Formats: sequence, structure tokens, C-alpha cells
Amino acid sequence: MGTLSYNIQRYFKFSGEEIRAMLFGIFVMAFVFSFNDWGEGGFQFFVGIRNLFNALLIALLALLVHASMQRIAALYIGFKAEYRNWLYGLIFSIVLAIVSRGELLFLAPGGMIAYHMAGHRLGAFRYGINYWGMSLCAMIGSLANLALAVLFKVLLSLAPTNLLLKQAFIFNLLLAVFTMLPIPPLNGSHLFFVSRLTYAFSFTSIVAMAALLYFFGIFIALFVGLLIGVVCWQAYYWIFEAT
Repeated sequence: MGTLSYNIQRYFKFSGEEIRAMLFGIFVMAFVFSFNDWGEGGFQFFVGIRNLFNALLIALLALLVHASMQRIAALYIGFKAEYRNWLYGLIFSIVLAIVSRGELLFLAPGGMIAYHMAGHRLGAFRYGINYWGMSLCAMIGSLANLALAVLFKVLLSLAPTNLLLKQAFIFNLLLAVFTMLPIPPLNGSHLFFVSRLTYAFSFTSIVAMAALLYFFGIFIALFVGLLIGVVCWQAYYWIFEAT
């Protein structure tokens, strides 16, 4: 079983299929996110192209960090995570944007699947595919986008009028929330089908943190978000598990 640095050097590289899937997902998300940014008061081609390009950069960073952190987390425990598009989700996001004229967004491009790296888990507890491990690796992707949103929140405090930073901040908040939905193959589905009690805490915490980050400071968002998660976890236990 190699070290994490060795595993990253040998296994981190994305395959051609993954790259094509990510590029397609990035383009769809950028198109949807910039749907209403093709001019004010009328169609302006060059304004729209510029905003689409900015959205492509934002989506590229968000999805690359998302998938990369999942991959690193998986390699750490002896799995190999691969990114896959969710075609139905991408189609739905396009249709929703068109029908709502860009007022409603749905950013859930895909999820991960994991493979057991037999030689890298020798002596590990629960040697085979560990669904707890898979669920935590999946959730790391959503947490990475939440961390990116925190970073952009800090940068916005230094440059509050920067529109690109604000868009990147909002984009990562939305991606963190939507990818935690309990719909296969999204991140939330891995955790939901392993432990609904843990999912209740994780999902509500991330949603609360994202909402609070938008309106309040970082410390309040993280502290109150965790508190809300604990309350929802306890409420779920009392209502569904303790009976």
C-alpha cells in the first residue's frame, strides 16, 4: 500500500472519458448560469460571449476542485474515484433555465463512482468496498465547493464590487447544495443510502451554511450552520429512529 503522495502521482490523472464528461458538464453549467447575462435591455452578442466565458472559468474551477478533492480523498483510503456526468440532470438544468428564462438554476452535473484498489487496502478495516468511505469521499466534493465559496467571500470583503468574485461565490454555493441532493449519482445519494441520520446532519448543515454565507459573515454561517445540522440530526433521530 503506497503513501498518499505516491498514489496521487500514479493514479490522480483524469482519463480522457472523464475530461470529456467534465468539459460537457462545465459548458452546460456555464450556459445555464449565464443565461440571463446576454445584455441589459436587449440582446448583446459580445456582452453575452464575455459573460459566458467568465461563467466557463468559474464552472471549470468549481468542478475541477470538486472532482479533484474527491479523487484525493478516495486515494487516501485506497479507492479510485472517477467522475461521471448525470445526463438527465444536465438536460433538466437546460430545460429549467429556458422555461424559467434563467430565473431558476439547477447545478448538479454529475457524481463519482469508486473502484476498490485491492493492493492499496491490504490490512485495512473492512477490506472491500466500504460504502461509508465512498459516501465521505463523495461529500468531500460538496465541502470543497463550500470552502471555495468561503474563499470568495473573503476576497469579496476586499473587493466588494467585483462581479466575477460574486458570481464565483454564488456558483460554488449552489453547486455545494445541489450536489448533496439524495438523487443518484449525486454526492448526497451515497450518504443517504448509507445512513439517513448522518445525511440529515450533513445536508442540513451544508444548506444552512450556504444560505447563511450569502447573508452573513463566515463565522456566523459556519457556527450556526453546524448548530442547525445538529438540531436537525436530533429531530430526525427522535422522529424516525427512536420510535
